[in-house]
Amino acid sequence: MENNFLGPATISAVTDTQALPQCASAAASRTLQPGGGTEARGVPNPSSAVAAAAMAIFSVYVVNKAGGLIYQLDSYTPRAEAEKTFSYPLDLLLKLHDERVLVAFGQRDGIRVGHAVLAINGVDVNGKYTADGKEVLEYLGNPANYPVSIRFGRPRLTSNEKLMLASMFHSLFAIGSQLSPEQGSSGIEMLETDTFKLHCFQTLTGIKFVVLADPRQAGIDSLLRKIYEIYSDFALKNPFYSLEMPIRCELFDQNLKLALEVAEKAGTFGPGS
Repeated sequence: MENNFLGPATISAVTDTQALPQCASAAASRTLQPGGGTEARGVPNPSSAVAAAAMAIFSVYVVNKAGGLIYQLDSYTPRAEAEKTFSYPLDLLLKLHDERVLVAFGQRDGIRVGHAVLAINGVDVNGKYTADGKEVLEYLGNPANYPVSIRFGRPRLTSNEKLMLASMFHSLFAIGSQLSPEQGSSGIEMLETDTFKLHCFQTLTGIKFVVLADPRQAGIDSLLRKIYEIYSDFALKNPFYSLEMPIRCELFDQNLKLALEVAEKAGTFGPGS
């Protein structure tokens, strides 16, 4: 994600002891001071990063101080999919898990264990049923339906899974703060994998802004600062918004999406942007 949220294998966790600045300079750049933090870094897989099609910002999460997910936006989701025509009997073992049909055994032609059935003969699959109401396992168990074209890919995260992962990261953030040899650590600021980086900024009030981006994407610190400004302007100043509750504000959505577009193209935000 491989866990969709924490990613595979290579992880870099960075903490510091600098006090977090307020509002306008809410996410000023930080440096790791000698003896003032910890860093654990593995060796990334360079081939995976080079294979990425383009720099992109994948998603944004906003987590309240209790660890609840109050906002989530998928900006760009890379899809690693494989489609193949099969004859009967199917040489892959499929099983139902969490209301999704997943590959349980057998890997070939880009199809991996854990991949979900996304479409059959061009018809999208939603959970264990096709869009036209057919039960997937029952359909694929009938020899009369072959040959059949099946598209496989990474299963999409459900809303409940996103809530759970946000809560898990909140706990990891607290653990990162406790592991620091110095008091007052800000907690985890970055998790690095071979396919994406997770960047986190926590405000003085405990709100966490989390951005998942391509490892080569520049200007994430500036983007986090901009997201904090947007949150302050369009959520906190909204008379109908209650603190710590889910953010449902059209102006917040519009300005956040615009900020992501600017960051992907330019990588930075100048004064007054």
